[in-house]
Amino acid sequence: MRASLIAARGQDLDVLVDLLADRDVHDLWVIKNVAGDGLIFDPAPDIVVGALDAQDASGSVSSQEGFNNFDVLLRLGQAVSRGIPSLLIVPPPLKPPNWIRGLSVALCAPDNRPALEDHIWALTANISRRSERKDTSDKFTPVDVSRYLSKLQEVERTYHESLPFGVGPPRVGQAYAEFEHLISELLVAAGAALAERPESARRDDYADFAFIPSGGSSVVVLAECKLVSRKRRLHDDEAILRQKVSATHSQLGLLIYHSIDGTEPTPSRYPTALVERISAKDLIERLGGSPLPKVISDAVAQAAARS
Repeated sequence: MRASLIAARGQDLDVLVDLLADRDVHDLWVIKNVAGDGLIFDPAPDIVVGALDAQDASGSVSSQEGFNNFDVLLRLGQAVSRGIPSLLIVPPPLKPPNWIRGLSVALCAPDNRPALEDHIWALTANISRRSERKDTSDKFTPVDVSRYLSKLQEVERTYHESLPFGVGPPRVGQAYAEFEHLISELLVAAGAALAERPESARRDDYADFAFIPSGGSSVVVLAECKLVSRKRRLHDDEAILRQKVSATHSQLGLLIYHSIDGTEPTPSRYPTALVERISAKDLIERLGGSPLPKVISDAVAQAAARS
């Protein structure tokens, strides 16, 4: 049996390694930093186990020397989206994430043998052969373009709508919330596995959400949603997103924008293969004719060609 063990830096994994060996896991890859990313799913493991760091409550500890908690969660999300049985070890006082569905959770330290024995047994007891897993990565269902373009117009109306009796500024905050919800709904409808930022994290530490284009993809994309007008440039937003991509070891940052006054923002000042911008309208229309992984790969190719 093959397993990938993904851990935040500094975790004692001896007990986990022993327990997995006892359950006939003889091909074990321990991944603690981005250098091992290529080994996590190639070849595909039978199980994936992740271990968080109790000292990294917000998931934002510097990951220069190894994975932080958010790095581990992103990769567990990839495993679940691929249909791989996965276990996440969450030591107190951390709380388990509620945005990775289908993930088994053990609320204990990674060196707590009595608490982990049953979890490891349950994870390995009924492993299905990989050839029996359903692969839906080749299936393409176009999104309803007219529906999402209509929702985009609703965001515009909310943005320009004043408070009752015409008093106060436009409902910009509400429009942003509607725009983020629209984009996340669009990506999920296109087959993405979505992972919102941890609830305990500060908003400025993370992108609006991270996603994997499909169950068979290994590309982690960070997405930022921006409503823009002629008064707003995207250069600074791209620079900030570029830093977040580097900090989380993601493969791409996608800046999804919508111009609320019909004026396109100026071109990128410093083109880079790490960050690509795309208008929400363009994204919706592309997803009406192409699967999300192809739209993302085209974006990556275009960004690389300009850098």
